[in-house]
Amino acid sequence: MKFTFQKSERLTQVKIIDSLFQKDSQIVAQRFVYPFRVLYQFGPQPLAFPQILISVPKRKFKKAVDRNLIKRRIREAYRLNKSFHLGEGKEKLPDFLAFVYIASTIEPFDRINKKMQQVLQEFSNTKKDATEIS
Repeated sequence: MKFTFQKSERLTQVKIIDSLFQKDSQIVAQRFVYPFRVLYQFGPQPLAFPQILISVPKRKFKKAVDRNLIKRRIREAYRLNKSFHLGEGKEKLPDFLAFVYIASTIEPFDRINKKMQQVLQEFSNTKKDATEIS
């Protein structure tokens, strides 16, 4: 499997993004793994690759340069680690993932990479639950 991050793997559908960030939603589950808050849901039809969204709050990082640096690090960590969790015989990752950066400082890449591995490993170990879109 190639270590790529294609445009088809980016979450751009406004309806799905709104449903991910809707308060008290029954179809969205979340996990906290510092420095991430991961929101996820399973779609009605399985996708070949999960679609992801990366969010860094402007409230914590005023400079766009800092926000973009963090997003690049998260995207790179996901790109490097997704292939280990999408192979044959592995439990499927959720169809839609949103990574929200909750730390108040810029973490080094090795820590972000380690935590991304931990998040994806947790998804690989758990079964698909009742968080499907109707």
